[in-house]
Amino acid sequence: MAGMNYYRTGKSFLRYFKLHHLNTRCISEIQKKITNSYYFMYGDAMLSSSRIGQIIDNSSDKCGDSTAIVSVHQNISKTYSELRHEAERLASGFISLGLKKGDRIAICSPNCYEWPLTQFAAAKAGLILVNINPASQAMELEYCLKKVGCKALVTWDVLKTQDYYKILCDIIPELPNNKPGSLRNNKLPNLEHIIMISESKKDGTLSLKDVLDSANKESDVKLSEVEKLIQFDDPVNIQFTSGTTGTPKGAVLTHHNLVNNALLAGRRFGFSLYKPVVCCHLPLFHSFGCVHGSLASIFYQGTCVLPSAAFDAVASLTATEKYRCSVVFGTPTMYVDMIRHFQSREFNIGSLKQGIVGGAAANASLVKDIREILDIPHLIIGYGATETSPAVSSTRFVEDFENVMNGVMQLVEYAEVKIVDSKGQLLPVKAQGELCVRGHNTFLGYWGDEQRTAEVLDRTRWYHTGDLAVMNEYGAVKIVGRIKDMIIRGGENIYPLEVENFLNTHPSVLEVHICGVPDPRMGEEACAWICLKEGAQLTEKEIKEFCKGKISHYKIPRYVMFVEEFPKTQSGKIKKFEMTKIASEKLKL
Repeated sequence: MAGMNYYRTGKSFLRYFKLHHLNTRCISEIQKKITNSYYFMYGDAMLSSSRIGQIIDNSSDKCGDSTAIVSVHQNISKTYSELRHEAERLASGFISLGLKKGDRIAICSPNCYEWPLTQFAAAKAGLILVNINPASQAMELEYCLKKVGCKALVTWDVLKTQDYYKILCDIIPELPNNKPGSLRNNKLPNLEHIIMISESKKDGTLSLKDVLDSANKESDVKLSEVEKLIQFDDPVNIQFTSGTTGTPKGAVLTHHNLVNNALLAGRRFGFSLYKPVVCCHLPLFHSFGCVHGSLASIFYQGTCVLPSAAFDAVASLTATEKYRCSVVFGTPTMYVDMIRHFQSREFNIGSLKQGIVGGAAANASLVKDIREILDIPHLIIGYGATETSPAVSSTRFVEDFENVMNGVMQLVEYAEVKIVDSKGQLLPVKAQGELCVRGHNTFLGYWGDEQRTAEVLDRTRWYHTGDLAVMNEYGAVKIVGRIKDMIIRGGENIYPLEVENFLNTHPSVLEVHICGVPDPRMGEEACAWICLKEGAQLTEKEIKEFCKGKISHYKIPRYVMFVEEFPKTQSGKIKKFEMTKIASEKLKL
């Protein structure tokens, strides 16, 4: 209540943050400076033992009539009581279909009200929600569903060029002839239910409304029993990420991982002192979106505003003005687009108190533009990974702006971080090395993949991020690069080997390697270096046409260069940093 009074009195609210921040700084300055790159971040709030289903219950009890979620493009607005009621009905409906605790249920959908509804319902029913990128094509969707043995899939109808029912029929040609709820096919032997978020009926599928309506007294009783059995360390979410092997890995996250990341991130953002109205245009299938965007706002009884199915800067600016959003989340690319459209027409976004930037590194000039052009007084930059649920570090609500621009961040509370050399040895402060993380935010491992889990999660439970960082004498970290080959295009991760493996299936391609090149809007774009087989001919347009409909649109290389050889080390390894340099010069980037 005291926090709310500070918020209502305007400048006093800011003064409260400054006093809190100064106290924190005084405590840290009294501490002895560290000499080695290891730090444990203390905190003044207990970790929670709540499960995700309890978050909506607790928030509904506190403010049932307040607005929980607004999906602008669907013209849907739900209070906390309504969201809780529908989540319980849907959870009961899932149980009525025969889904049991620990079963995997996938969601492949753009942002919509049904996404967080499914998130809470699956958690209440003891199911493990599997996030799948809605840009996935048939091959990618099939792999993810099969990898973790999904028993049900919740999916959208049509988004732009994506016809999800058609994609499913490409994977399962017999789908239209199957009775809903009794799907049998060889490719996906575990998959029994396809649930469409659609107004029209699709042969062989159930609608989400069908599942809501299937809840009954018997399934309600089972739901009550299941909820009592769920433990906070139980897995609740699988999020796909990739790596050096090229095929997606399913990172398994628990209630404890996600609830506490939402709790601690929300406190870092100041949500404990006022009820935020969040403009969430982050894709909900990303951990940044479904943990910080939706889960954190619900945890702190705020309002989560979903402006559009897929990111649209004008829709986001319009929604921010209409619903007087106080917080906006986004990747650097999203902010670039918002700035461009904000400058081209008038929007009243003066309600914004803070902007949170993550998903990719933001350069100092962009951070400055966000503050000056969008006139957002408080900017927070963060760093994390899918495997760390996601936040590892961030700046604070009130922060020295130099730290924000330079990316100097404090660890999330109760997390341990160390920086090591290539042999795993702890480095002194200010030395560059690999960032490793351990604590409440560390994932359980990759589903059904002990070998790749062991590659990143060592015997003492340190997660090796593959990112290069530097720690100062006060335990603050700055990310300075990546060991991994990953390209981050507008917040979307592109893993070169995955695309290379696909392009190598073209009959005219002898060898292909992909590097990242700079781009002023997207941050990075993929550039494919292709060596053709003798006598073969191929054009850039033909390469891109070959990719369309087979891999996600954002993975299709922006640039294609036909070469006869690649820069290599003496041992024959490809020098990708050299590829980036050469490509940037030739393309005049």
